[in-house]
Amino acid sequence: MTQVLEVDRLSVTYRSGGSTVHAVRGASLSVGRAEFVGVVGESGSGKSTVARAVLGLLPGNARITEGSIMLEGRDVTHLQPEERRRTRGNPATMVFQDPLSYLNPVMRVGEQIAEGVRLHDQEADVAGRVKELLGMVQLPKEVARSYPHELSGGMRQRVMIAIALGCRPKLLIADEPTTALDVVTQASVLDLLRRIQAEIGLAVLFISHDLAVVANLVDRVYVMYSGTTVESAPARDLVQAPGHPYTYGLVSAAMVRRDGSGGFSTIPGEVPDLSVIGPGCPFAPRCPEAQERCQAQAPPLVAVGGRRTVRCWLHVDGRRR
Repeated sequence: MTQVLEVDRLSVTYRSGGSTVHAVRGASLSVGRAEFVGVVGESGSGKSTVARAVLGLLPGNARITEGSIMLEGRDVTHLQPEERRRTRGNPATMVFQDPLSYLNPVMRVGEQIAEGVRLHDQEADVAGRVKELLGMVQLPKEVARSYPHELSGGMRQRVMIAIALGCRPKLLIADEPTTALDVVTQASVLDLLRRIQAEIGLAVLFISHDLAVVANLVDRVYVMYSGTTVESAPARDLVQAPGHPYTYGLVSAAMVRRDGSGGFSTIPGEVPDLSVIGPGCPFAPRCPEAQERCQAQAPPLVAVGGRRTVRCWLHVDGRRR
């Protein structure tokens, strides 16, 4: 499969309050052409930092220290700012979780969609293309005359998707696009994304903290913890038989399982401080299967069964297959 996006051993640091925060540490993932891929993990796992690094939207106090980001076969990590800007929209674009923060409050929706069309699809009939895009996201053409504050949250998110599609991207990154929506609206937006992805053969990287949402939507899943990818597998395989103890905890919580005492399953402990990097597996302090080696040495990422990768000593040592 031709890869639209390949992130290889990416590391990103932030300078904050005189200390260095290791937000992403050797993370790797890929998205093939017309593939729907999910990234899941708790807040602070590095999901959104990877997404912003792909588009060159990291803040001024952030720095890529290692690794590469290949977009359509081109490493974009060393591009000059103007070259980097030209990669946004096409080949890659992004839909954010709070559309009201990203839409211009004093511009009509139609004009905001038209901006991207003019920039990235210069031979298009702009008015006709705006109407077509509104139809793709299942909004009436009259919405083009509306201002963002006149629309519901679900309609605003559909407008954001229309703006993104107006750039004719090869890759759409959706960063928790349904977090602020009610359950019914969330389902309709997810169905819309999946339908559009299938119809136009779009590559999608869908970022979420909710494994239950991701598992029913995507083809493959990457699980991130403490800035690195700890497991990847086809969505169904990952849910039915999680390989990493952290993934097992996410699956148990997402499926609302009960623990031994009858309470709902949770992952004990706290997310690690990313400004303090220990020598071992970052999940070891929270892991019910941690061994002495886990505290002393970080495990490598290993292939398991051909379709799964796991970063855990249980698989490296052969204790679990």
